[in-house]
Amino acid sequence: MEKRMTSGEIAKQAGVSQKALRIYDEKGLLKPVGYSEGNYKLYDKNSLIILEKIVALKHIGFSLEEIKSNLENDNLSSIRDILENQLEMMNKKIYELQKSAKCIEASLARLDENPDWDDIADIIKKMEMSQGADERRWYAANHAADGIEWYEKIFDSLDFTEEDTVLDLGCSYGLLWRKNWERIPAKLLVDGYDIHGNWADDFYEYLHENRGTLPGEADIQVIFSNLEKEETWEKIGEKKYSKIVAHYLLSYLNDKEAFIQNVAKVLAPGGMFSVNFYSEDNKEYDFWEKTIADIGLDISFAIKRRAERRDLAADFVNLLSENFDKVEIVLLPCPLSFDSAEDLFERLLRKYPDSRKYLEDKKEIILKYFDEKLLRGASVTVDMEGTFYHCYGV
Repeated sequence: MEKRMTSGEIAKQAGVSQKALRIYDEKGLLKPVGYSEGNYKLYDKNSLIILEKIVALKHIGFSLEEIKSNLENDNLSSIRDILENQLEMMNKKIYELQKSAKCIEASLARLDENPDWDDIADIIKKMEMSQGADERRWYAANHAADGIEWYEKIFDSLDFTEEDTVLDLGCSYGLLWRKNWERIPAKLLVDGYDIHGNWADDFYEYLHENRGTLPGEADIQVIFSNLEKEETWEKIGEKKYSKIVAHYLLSYLNDKEAFIQNVAKVLAPGGMFSVNFYSEDNKEYDFWEKTIADIGLDISFAIKRRAERRDLAADFVNLLSENFDKVEIVLLPCPLSFDSAEDLFERLLRKYPDSRKYLEDKKEIILKYFDEKLLRGASVTVDMEGTFYHCYGV
């Protein structure tokens, strides 16, 4: 007769506590195979095999409910899918933890002598926004339909020359320069401003290692200073700049009007200020409004969204026009390609975040339309345009 183990013995062999065994029993994961004369729970060799499975699956992040489901449906053909899904979920958790760690590092780097929790909350909020911008950049790169690097398009639109002295506000990771390193004009001078605790730290190190490979007499400096502090603008105001760049920055600023006014003061006569904020991407709105109507859904939320963004863009142009003689809108093409209904649906949610619940309620209908009408086994290209405002001084 096979020797049976008590709860203490099987727990010791598997390296778990007896309390854990009781929980697994309550959850229906591991039931005893019998009881002793003294009414103690007994387990056999197969029980130990099941317990070791539970311990292994718990170690790689499965919940007890998921473990129970997996053990009850021990279909070998689905094991790969289950593990691949679990790996994807764990990688997302790792990424989220890394982002949280970055927020803490940023908070520590930016603390002043008398910090309070309002300061910390503001730092973390802006760091989360920066991380969101990074995610959007990688998202766009992964779906780019034309194969042209986005920062090459931006660089070309700015028409840099050897005579330019450039102020890069919120230079961050320095992609405008990294992605165009060998095309930087020979005598171009750049002052990049940002704060410690974000990607500008990495750009600073990059420049330390690679400055010697810049073309000709070109030079780029990173200056760590807070653009919402008066003393920063006193330092910046010691020069005049022929070109000023503030891309993907305004969302992080508390006083956008003061920022624009300060920029206008340091722009050289005849200089140009390039900024982006609210998009006028009518091409993508056209695509989604037609698609939503073709599906047969209520299109009012999409029309409302376009009108709201149009009003915000108009207000922003008015603010720029109050401080500069001329404002030009520059639209850079950035078509995105999608090869699955799920990816298209995710893009739809990104475009209309305030209507997420409505769209998720209609998800099955939308996915079916994408599969049958749009994809048909091929990819779909959504025409988009990035909006930049080029502002000129006297």
